Amino acid sequence: MNETVDPGMILEFLLKSLGVFTVIFLIAVLTPWMAKHVDSWIAEYRKSHGGKKSEDPRLYAVRSIYELPPENPELLQDAPEKKSKKAVVIKKRK
Repeated sequence: MNETVDPGMILEFLLKSLGVFTVIFLIAVLTPWMAKHVDSWIAEYRKSHGGKKSEDPRLYAVRSIYELPPENPELLQDAPEKKSKKAVVIKKRK
């Protein structure tokens, strides 16, 4: 049981691990920075190109899957028309 570990193999593993962690760190740091610049670019684009004004500021916002849609469905541009479903009430006869 006189097996030895090559120091070059340990160094190679260490450098590969540090490389993976560096990539993860850069993604974690650069993503919010890029999002901030993209948001500012979108705001400038909307100001300069005018466009359709929306009553609901949440129309172009990112929402969670658990949030309810806006109250006014006409604000959604490509939304299909909703058919109203009325509740059926059964009355008991006396």
